[in-house]
Amino acid sequence: VENVIKMISMANLVDDHTNSMVQNHLANHYFWKWTPVPGMARVERGSNVVTGNMASSLEGGDRIRIGHEFETVVVVDDEDGISGSQNTFKLKDNWKFDSASNLKIWKKDYDRVISLAKGAYNHTNMPEVQAESLYMLARVFHARGEMEQANKFYDKACMLSPELSPARFGLAQTLIWDEAYDEAAAHLRL
Repeated sequence: VENVIKMISMANLVDDHTNSMVQNHLANHYFWKWTPVPGMARVERGSNVVTGNMASSLEGGDRIRIGHEFETVVVVDDEDGISGSQNTFKLKDNWKFDSASNLKIWKKDYDRVISLAKGAYNHTNMPEVQAESLYMLARVFHARGEMEQANKFYDKACMLSPELSPARFGLAQTLIWDEAYDEAAAHLRL
C-alpha cells in the first residue's frame, strides 16, 4: 500500500498539484491514516491529562490515538491552560486502562485532507469529481463533530452527484443529528 501511495504522491508532484483525481485519492488515504507524533506519553488510570516529551504540540480538536486501543480528542482548557503545551495536554475522555508510560501517540492529519480536497475541487470542472472532493471535506467535519459544516458539504456533494451514495448516507446521518428524521429517511430511500 505504501508503494502505491508513494506513486500517487509522485503523480501529484509531477502534475504540479493539479490532478483532481490524484488529490482526492490522497485525501482519502490521509483521512484514514494515523500520523505518529514524536515522543512518548504517560497517562494515569481515570485521568484525562497526558504528560510526556512530545516534540510537536497537539491542538484542541485533534483526533488522537494513544497506544493501540484508545481514541479520543484533545481538548482546550482555558482555565488552567495546560492543553497545547509541549509536555501536557487534556483529553476529552478519561484514560480507562491501567496507568502507563512510554506510550506512542498518533493523530489524524485532517488539515492535509482539507488542503488536498480543496485543491482537487478547484482544479476540475467535472461535477462528479467536485462532489467527491466535497464529500472528503464533509467527512473531516463529520469526524470532528462539526455537524452543521458536514451537512453543508454533504448536501453540496449530493447536489453535484446525486448517485454518490456515501455522501447521501453522510447527509442522512447529519440530518438525524439535527432531528430532521423525515428528510433523512427520504435521502436513504433514494
